[in-house]
Amino acid sequence: MHTKRFLFVASLLALALPTTATAAPTAVDVRIEGKTSTIFTGPVTTDGKVVAPSTGGAHACDGTNGGANPSPGPTATSALDDAALKGGFTWDGTWFAGFGDYSIDHVAGESSTSSEFWGVFVNGEALQVGGCQFLVQPGDEVLWTFDAFSKVGALSLTAPGATQTGKPIQVDVVDRATKGPVAGATVGSATTAGNGSAALTFDQPGVYRLKAEKPSWIRSSEVRVCVDPPLVEACTSTDRTPPSVRLDAPAISTSVGRFGQIRLSWQGDDGANGSGVRRYRVEKRRVDKPNGQWRAIKTDTTSTVARVPATAGSAYEFRVQAIDRAGNASPMTLGESLMPIDNLSHRLRFSKRGWKTLRRQGAFKLSVSRAIEKGATASLRFNGAQATIVTRNLPSGGRVRVSVDGDSKVVDLSGRGRFRRKLIATKNLEPGTHTLRVVSLGRAPIEIDGVAIAP
Repeated sequence: MHTKRFLFVASLLALALPTTATAAPTAVDVRIEGKTSTIFTGPVTTDGKVVAPSTGGAHACDGTNGGANPSPGPTATSALDDAALKGGFTWDGTWFAGFGDYSIDHVAGESSTSSEFWGVFVNGEALQVGGCQFLVQPGDEVLWTFDAFSKVGALSLTAPGATQTGKPIQVDVVDRATKGPVAGATVGSATTAGNGSAALTFDQPGVYRLKAEKPSWIRSSEVRVCVDPPLVEACTSTDRTPPSVRLDAPAISTSVGRFGQIRLSWQGDDGANGSGVRRYRVEKRRVDKPNGQWRAIKTDTTSTVARVPATAGSAYEFRVQAIDRAGNASPMTLGESLMPIDNLSHRLRFSKRGWKTLRRQGAFKLSVSRAIEKGATASLRFNGAQATIVTRNLPSGGRVRVSVDGDSKVVDLSGRGRFRRKLIATKNLEPGTHTLRVVSLGRAPIEIDGVAIAP
């Protein structure tokens, strides 16, 4: 079962490279505040990609725009695009070629005017670059807001997560940037005093979704408060539905990093009426080992990202579970990843002539093996059902013949490319021992950065 999934993923990767090389899907929190209400709020999984608003046209939006970053990845605008797909609304923007980015013209039908413009904040900070130029990280809060540049600031709301009917709670509102109290902000039926505080009481059980609002300020993110009858465990009287959770694990670990770790990210969603995700459990096991046992990575965490040390040439399966504040647990969500063998491994055998090792910052484990002579060979004896060579295209790259078990193909490595982005997979093989052989077919250079083995 696991072998079939690994072969399917690796085969898809080997078919073609996308127009824009991507890093890895990343889970972020996206909030879109319109003129009078919240358009969207929730977890979104995004990646650097080509976006295609009707006015601005299709362009890469992967952090390399305008030379802002050397490597591609998920961005603030790709997060907007994926939120639009998830939320069922549209956005549009004008493309500025000299800037290499879009200006956002409208979101969900709310359009910029001559004096009111859409803007973006990440973790409360206004961006100083375009949304396609800013790389987001797992767990970031991406906030797009209408009329962003005339706002005094963004509001931040804190409140107890649970209370009982008839029992007042204190809510506090501050300026997210300065942390100073904000008076005159409304939270539910209450208004904050000079110290930024107000009291709220709830008569009926339920999960209440609170926001702080004040004219000329960006409304706060949502805080959920569970209200239960006395003597009832918090959050249990109305929430009976488990959350859902998404896990993003790279099919081959080098797509998200240069070292011997696998970067995972995940994001839970408890729905509009749930009590909210409280914690996660994350586990791993070796798929290439007989009877590989599940082992905990994180057992009770609020984190949504992990870097997992991995053994070269190994295959891993991961699973994550989300638990909400009422104790409801999601089903386990699975993901799989391969950790390649590095080009410097003794398992890879290179011919004595025709190869040299180059130190490269962008390469897996910071080195590649380059062949510049016709007939230079490399081989790897492996046990598994598929091998995938990790390499890159070169502006003056040559051709390489890849063969295993009598089956071979020729691959052209000429063109522009980035480290760790070109993947050459063998055919699907019967599980067992095989020998991979690579031969340079000309004097133009080819490189080997690593080889991933699917069990």
